[in-house]
Amino acid sequence: MPASDCADICTIKLIKQLNKNSMKKLFFSTAVAAVLTLSMSSCKKDYVCDCKDSTTSEQFETTNYPNTKLIDAQKACKDRQSVWQNTTKPSAVCTIL
Repeated sequence: MPASDCADICTIKLIKQLNKNSMKKLFFSTAVAAVLTLSMSSCKKDYVCDCKDSTTSEQFETTNYPNTKLIDAQKACKDRQSVWQNTTKPSAVCTIL
């Protein structure tokens, strides 16, 4: 077997091995990112919803959401904003602190 054929075969084997390693690293990184994302989104903490009048910057309500997931606190805060905007404070802006 000529030396060039051996070199070609070795090069192909090396490329295949590098591709396998790259795929393993990509899979591992994706798995770690997924676990971190899930753990952060399901973490329960204490959140505060702060409602202000956007024209005067007057803070008129603060609501605590203890031991709550972030997504649930954000939804509840958005609901508070809707209540205020549809009643006595049309310029209300509520945000999670």
